[in-house]
Amino acid sequence: MNRDEIKRLAGIASLLSEMLEDASMNPVSQIVPTQDMLVETAKAEARARRRRQELFPGIQVADPAWDLMLELFIHSAEGRRISVTGLGLSANVPGATVLRWLAMFQEGGLIQREPDPLDRRRIWVRLSEDGHNRVAQGIAASIANATVPAPVSLGGRQLAA
Repeated sequence: MNRDEIKRLAGIASLLSEMLEDASMNPVSQIVPTQDMLVETAKAEARARRRRQELFPGIQVADPAWDLMLELFIHSAEGRRISVTGLGLSANVPGATVLRWLAMFQEGGLIQREPDPLDRRRIWVRLSEDGHNRVAQGIAASIANATVPAPVSLGGRQLAA
């Protein structure tokens, strides 16, 4: 990893940290989403992000950090474990990128890693309590800020927003 990549990752990590901190400093007071609402919103957001990536093959239009957080949140909320490798596959994020982000998440106290006692090659990863709460706050903020977009027209055709 060269200096430019490290600088870029540090900038993204800082931005993500600011977003999470802002979400925790300004709790959503209008809507108090249930755990089911949070999970369904996380799943819908993950599906939409994957669909967006399909629309732009070969171009990175996703945010790997948030994609990983969403997958960890969904697995946590559903009581399912996920390995580091499985997380990368589930979030459609390359392995090296997963490892870099997980190192930053762990440094920030957002995740916990646990070796698999039955297979020493596998590491289970999950959100810490703080990580789970912060992601839930981020999802709740997106629920509160959600608006119904206006229909888009292109060449005289109406497109779904």
